[in-house]
Amino acid sequence: MNPFGVSAAAILALMCALAPSHTDAFYYEDCMTNGQYNQNNVTHVHEAEIHPTTVVAPGELQVTMDFEILQNVPGDLELSVRVQKKVWWFWVTGHQSTHSLCSLLSTSLSEEYGTTACPSQLANAYIPCRCPFTQGRYTLPWTSFDITKPDDIPYGRYWAEARLTHPITGELKGCHSMGFYLSSY
Repeated sequence: MNPFGVSAAAILALMCALAPSHTDAFYYEDCMTNGQYNQNNVTHVHEAEIHPTTVVAPGELQVTMDFEILQNVPGDLELSVRVQKKVWWFWVTGHQSTHSLCSLLSTSLSEEYGTTACPSQLANAYIPCRCPFTQGRYTLPWTSFDITKPDDIPYGRYWAEARLTHPITGELKGCHSMGFYLSSY
């Protein structure tokens, strides 16, 4: 009997257990229990695609999305974001933060574009990008975005989860996760 047989099998089993269930370069999931049919859910993405399927930075990314705001969101929600990077067979948390969604959108738009107006890609598709959000179904046709990468973010496989909660009760109002591969070519 091969003395390494048990060790190799154990390592293979560990690799399979720790590997993500998705092998695509990009995937998206609604991580709310019962998805769009959950009465507390405020958003549901029906379809999301990117091209190329590997995010190349710096570069241009084509995005299309069909999503729905399932109920009016007149007030603020809390946005918690967790980003993990795959290192060998393990997922390592590289970023975790919680913000007021409305404040974050307002600040980000102001810093990125010098205004609180929606970026033209979203405005041209009549997609809201600041509070309040009105119930409805929205479609972003294939649209280009320029992608840059800060020097301190390494290339590789990433997984991100965004959770929306009520700021007072803590009730989960939305959960979305995605995986992608960030590459230089």
